[in-house]
Amino acid sequence: MHYNCLIVDDEEELAKMTAEYFNMFDVKTQYVNSAASCYAFFERNETDIVLLDINLGDGSGFEVCKKLRESYKLPILFISARQSDDDVLV
Repeated sequence: MHYNCLIVDDEEELAKMTAEYFNMFDVKTQYVNSAASCYAFFERNETDIVLLDINLGDGSGFEVCKKLRESYKLPILFISARQSDDDVLV
């Protein structure tokens, strides 16, 4: 089965490496590096799942998640280097 995945991460090299890894498993993966480019992506494209960094250069991954949830019903997984208990979603 073929899936489409969008990675939203301001660390472009990490996003690129993750996309290349997923592509090996028939997951068509694209990446963008900002909240603004994420919103622009959804104006022209569809995806099955989003991997979303919490810390974006132009906004919060939490805010991006809220905005996406208003219009789309798709899985959103957070990826982050943050380790605080306050950052854990239940």
